[in-house]
Amino acid sequence: MKRPRLNVLRTFEAAGRHLSFSKAAVDLNITQAAVSQQIRQLESYLGARLFLRLHRRLSLTSTGAAYLDGVHEALDRLNTITDQLFSDRPHQVVVVRCTSSVALLWLSPQIRAFKAKHPYIDLQIRTLDTNADASQLHIADIEIFVSGKADHDQFTKPLLTSVITPVASSNSLDQKHLSIPQDILGLDVIHILGYEDDWHRWFQTFGLDTAQIPSGMTADSSLFAIDAALRGEGVFLGRRPFIDAYLQSGELVEVFKRPLNLHASYFMRQHGGSTNNRNINIVSDWLLEIAATE
Repeated sequence: MKRPRLNVLRTFEAAGRHLSFSKAAVDLNITQAAVSQQIRQLESYLGARLFLRLHRRLSLTSTGAAYLDGVHEALDRLNTITDQLFSDRPHQVVVVRCTSSVALLWLSPQIRAFKAKHPYIDLQIRTLDTNADASQLHIADIEIFVSGKADHDQFTKPLLTSVITPVASSNSLDQKHLSIPQDILGLDVIHILGYEDDWHRWFQTFGLDTAQIPSGMTADSSLFAIDAALRGEGVFLGRRPFIDAYLQSGELVEVFKRPLNLHASYFMRQHGGSTNNRNINIVSDWLLEIAATE
């Protein structure tokens, strides 16, 4: 029996993964009409419906879902064998842009494991300083950013929710008994450029007068704030999971024993139109996977 062509199976896998013909078209750099035509041809060839086409929504039939699992596994295996047998082919570059704190505190410890699993992807992390504008983002395949919006474009996915909590060095809190929000007024605070609104939000959330926010040193990054806090220079609003290693080691501690936290939503945007979409998808899936473990 003649089997479906490989390019048709790749189209089916992309459409099933996204549950969207338009997103599959962007992934594969073809038109949406071409995706729809290939799916119709595949369904006709197999004599089975793979998708349910609902009003403005696409879903897999039970047969389609089972077939997708097999196709995805087969394509992934084919890609792995290609990488193993043809190791002298050029490495593929995927660029991820994020802040320096996200890069160094969260991504950097994970990169060794990623390289062991995907040795033919050159992962480039480019940091975005707090004064950079959006025009710099076009050079990235994937960007990680903070947003208060619930809705984004089709290329953007929620990555993780960060917990923002007051932290300091354990030594600087010796002999201090802190239990209510007002106790923060007796401490030196550290402000972070780019996150200037955090202390205002924290004071407002817990019913404190924002005019009473203590003045203190200003750090140009979370990394600088961590260093200052470790030297005992004050309290800053740290973002978990990025500071979790310091909390686990005991170098930093949460100021309050009960939760007095804020939250920030981080998103991942995958830029479309790239000829390197398979590798970008691999990196995107990896980012979602490590975020899910936090």
